[in-house]
Amino acid sequence: MIERIWPEGWPSHFTFPAACEVDGWVVLSGMTASNEVGEIQCPGDIAGQARYILQKAERTLDSVGLSMSDVVFTRDFITTTEGYGATGAVRREVFGDHLPAATGVIVAGLLRSGALIEIEVVAHRGG
Repeated sequence: MIERIWPEGWPSHFTFPAACEVDGWVVLSGMTASNEVGEIQCPGDIAGQARYILQKAERTLDSVGLSMSDVVFTRDFITTTEGYGATGAVRREVFGDHLPAATGVIVAGLLRSGALIEIEVVAHRGG
């Protein structure tokens, strides 16, 4: 059975949950660096946006009793490679020695205007 996760602060007008869990796997919806009212944070700063997104992901995981050490995979969708190298330092800051598998994909654009990066996160209980 799939449990849909709607943490506090998740915009009520969204037609999708922040995450879904099935059999101990928690898959977070792709997130941009948008705040509760849809404004992009850290405009023009892909590393700042990545940090903001991963903090949102951490709060979502925390709402179901998981942490960033339970993350096994991330996927970055980026609109530019300019400054992308700095996101590696953000990953090290957020994950420490627990670096999950990752994929990066260059895309022509993202739905949220001003978003330079969107990140998907997959975690597992007992990660």
